[in-house]
Amino acid sequence: MPKVADPHLRERLIAAATVEFGESGYAGATLDGIALRAHVTKGAVYFHFAGKEELFFAVLDHWRDRRRRTLQVPLPGPAGAAGALRQFLANYLSFHFGEPAATHLLRVLATELRGRFTARLREDDRQEQRWLRANVRELLVLGHRDGTLAVEDPALTAFVLSAAVNGMLEQWQTAPSDVETYCHGEQLAAILVARYATGAGERASRDDGEFDFGTRRE
Repeated sequence: MPKVADPHLRERLIAAATVEFGESGYAGATLDGIALRAHVTKGAVYFHFAGKEELFFAVLDHWRDRRRRTLQVPLPGPAGAAGALRQFLANYLSFHFGEPAATHLLRVLATELRGRFTARLREDDRQEQRWLRANVRELLVLGHRDGTLAVEDPALTAFVLSAAVNGMLEQWQTAPSDVETYCHGEQLAAILVARYATGAGERASRDDGEFDFGTRRE
């Protein structure tokens, strides 16, 4: 009786490759190691992917798509666009803190692979950074309109906030034990947005049980 193909094999290989690339880097990762993590033969890997490079890009595509599906820009509520911006940044940071294996791929991209697969990797990273800045800028513009954010140049401020978020993630990726105590998405997002928040809508935010950026959570 012929063996039934595993409909979830590709997803299992993506999951195994995420860990392998994250822990071993691109050069250190092997298809044998990925197959071992996925509890399949090396031939099963080749059934879905032509080789390590194709599998690596499939992993990157998977996590970029999942990140964008997960991190929808929230609609402004009682706290206005300032509250929505805090929530978006908190969700972005929490996503990465909660998916360490996937997030470590960003470090592989930024260090080991900076000079490899140059055109595609640089364009992928460029689009990802544009996506983050565009969403932050949109919320800053809304905040200027509804009076909850004081921003003179939304594009510049979006750059500053995005750079701060990326810097937090880079420190966490580099030495997590040194900064783990600070890596709480809601707290960090509150600190980032507090510089620009006017306070309008803050009381409504607290009344609705949302995060109060004036109160530190332990």
